[in-house]
Amino acid sequence: MTARGYDQYASSRPQRRNPKNEGLTPAPSESGRVIYGAQLGDKWFVVVDELEGKKYDGIAGLIFSPDSMQVAYVAQLGDKWFVVVDGKEQKQHDGIGERGPIFSSDSGRVIYGAQLGDKWFVVVDELEGKKYDGIAGLIFSLDSMQVAYVARLGDKWFVVVDEEEGKKYDGIITAGGARLIFNSLGDLHYLAVRGNRIYLVTERIE
Repeated sequence: MTARGYDQYASSRPQRRNPKNEGLTPAPSESGRVIYGAQLGDKWFVVVDELEGKKYDGIAGLIFSPDSMQVAYVAQLGDKWFVVVDGKEQKQHDGIGERGPIFSSDSGRVIYGAQLGDKWFVVVDELEGKKYDGIAGLIFSLDSMQVAYVARLGDKWFVVVDEEEGKKYDGIITAGGARLIFNSLGDLHYLAVRGNRIYLVTERIE
């Protein structure tokens, strides 16, 4: 694929603040649709099936929904970042989490992490959650009905499911392949640290 008339084109990975628009190959969906970011002068915009979107100071995290019907990405205007879903701009923030927007498996919901000052919170279907010192590991349940993530307050970490905070630990492991996992029965599994021990935690989610 060529991008005629553009200074360059890229799919871009999201960063927390002031990301560079790093060049990657265009991202096709399973249905054959294609999305990519393009630059013209000092502005960036998203091209979906050859249709150009609004121009921004930066873009990142371009994705299709699982059913290939929707497009979401992160955009920058000045020093503010926000998520755009099907051309609709959501609320502006100081930063957007590294994973950018995440679609549920049924393609009907969107979550992402956002920053305001030195606090982080999760946005679920445009509704802002409680503010924390840090967040990580955002996921939907397999039926797309529930949202879980890891949060930090001070030196304690815990899992939040639908805004209900779980037990506090010295750490929740979300690196090196470890992550929160929902199984088909609705149980949530994760690795937690307390003292010098690591525990496999299973929570039954009602």
